[in-house]
Amino acid sequence: MNLQKPLFKICSRPKTRRKGHVLVLDAGTTGVKAFVFNAQGDILAKAYRPLKKSRPKNGWVEQDPLEILGCCRMVIQEAVQSSAVVVSSIRGMGITNQREATVVWNRQTGKPVYPMIGWEDQRTRTFCTILRKEHGKAIQEKTGLEVLPYFSASKLKWILERHDFSTLLFGTLDTWLLWNLCDEHPHLTDETNAARTLLYDIGKRKWDAQLFDWFGIRPDVLPRVMPSRSCFGHLAKDIIGKPISILAMCGDQQASTYAALRIKGVQKNHVTKVTYGTGVFLVQVIGRKMQIHAPFFTTLMPAVGKGSVFALEAKIEGSGETVTRLLKYPKSLERYFKNLTKKVNHLVVQLPVRPRQMVVDGGVARDGIVVEIQERATGIETCLQTPFDGTALGCALLVWDAVH
Repeated sequence: MNLQKPLFKICSRPKTRRKGHVLVLDAGTTGVKAFVFNAQGDILAKAYRPLKKSRPKNGWVEQDPLEILGCCRMVIQEAVQSSAVVVSSIRGMGITNQREATVVWNRQTGKPVYPMIGWEDQRTRTFCTILRKEHGKAIQEKTGLEVLPYFSASKLKWILERHDFSTLLFGTLDTWLLWNLCDEHPHLTDETNAARTLLYDIGKRKWDAQLFDWFGIRPDVLPRVMPSRSCFGHLAKDIIGKPISILAMCGDQQASTYAALRIKGVQKNHVTKVTYGTGVFLVQVIGRKMQIHAPFFTTLMPAVGKGSVFALEAKIEGSGETVTRLLKYPKSLERYFKNLTKKVNHLVVQLPVRPRQMVVDGGVARDGIVVEIQERATGIETCLQTPFDGTALGCALLVWDAVH
């Protein structure tokens, strides 16, 4: 295979008569980005800042919430400035984010009481193993998730046990950023992020008292949950000179799946996408009825139109750092991609519905090489989302849908 001249299909976007622009903040694991999109879904400007990650002990992964916040403010300003659009033409803003990461701060001072514990962190493994044996099935029936340190609840428990304050607030990264970027300090999250905490009953769409008891969580620290398309607050005027309405918040994988749902000509029932980014994720939309299908997690995502729908998701592995290391070695990179797509296919064949088409996005897939290899491995027609920043595109589309 010639790695320099890949042949791959590009997903096509539907035409639109919308006018104006949308601002999106994409707060990821390895870095934060801000985008200005035009009404057709094209990126007019993009700004990026890398993030530091610390591993103070084996299996621990932490990041500085204040560093993330500062970087987010900078990329928002840089993207708007470099886009050269009139700020008054920005119809709204959206936030998409790495999920499960856990921040706890003092509501009076606004200062974090501990570093943000990342989704990769494994410090609560022993607690999760014990709880899974005792209540794992009941918890999965409520949340669609296994009791794993990957999700937020056990990280939150760990922090609360070590900080005895009555003024604490919890949030996943979206909530932390919203609270700080808006003058009104809204303490809110959306359904897609709440659904990844192990504290949210995704069937009833609400925080669950029994889950609080099992995890030892005080409900007063939790944010209010809103639909992903809602008015969450207003970006502080001092950031770009105008208080822009924040009209969408969505976890990264659900946002990129929403973008896949909006692709022209893609099968809407059971739309399936793979993201090759910092991690590799497989998601299939299953509709408005909750279902459990091993080995997948069941989660919530925004529906096209009103409400939300359920989706199945699997995290396959981290890939971004490996790909970066192998870029100078094309043969090794191709071997790695082949191995990666075999893992994807191993899960694809376990989906409840075999997809007729698959959508691929993410930075690792930008040149299309992995698209070709995946299509060969799965035997399923595959197209590359453009722009490959599917998380940001999906969030932009949510903002546009909220506006209209």
